[in-house]
Amino acid sequence: MNDIILCGILNRTDPLKVTDALLLALIGIVVVFIVLILLMLIVSLVGKIFDGSEKLKEKHPEWNDKVQNLKAKMTFWKKDKKEEDVASEKVEQPLAKGTCGELKLINTDERDAAMIMAIVADQTNTPLNELRFKSIKRVEDEEK
Repeated sequence: MNDIILCGILNRTDPLKVTDALLLALIGIVVVFIVLILLMLIVSLVGKIFDGSEKLKEKHPEWNDKVQNLKAKMTFWKKDKKEEDVASEKVEQPLAKGTCGELKLINTDERDAAMIMAIVADQTNTPLNELRFKSIKRVEDEEK
């Protein structure tokens, strides 16, 4: 197949010229872009199919189970969740009264972070719920 395409461009007895190399590179780039455009069209088509399934579900509530089964089959790339994974997932809970948001723990565990926050609150004589900690990071000592 490559011989058929390249026969018109290249003469096998001559060395590769700059213009021939540029034309060959251009053909390669065009092929890549055509494949990318085809992939883009396929992805948009699948998106429209799923949008249509939502409208279909509104029109025909009795088809809801069939649509859900189809969606479950289409998500084959998602791994099945094990019981341990389900138990370890975060549960969305409302923030406690007086909290100021999330705390990022970097290379430290919750116990050490709680002790650090308690020490800071004690040393500054400030109630813990009035302090805001954005992140706590463990810094390793470098030995020389």
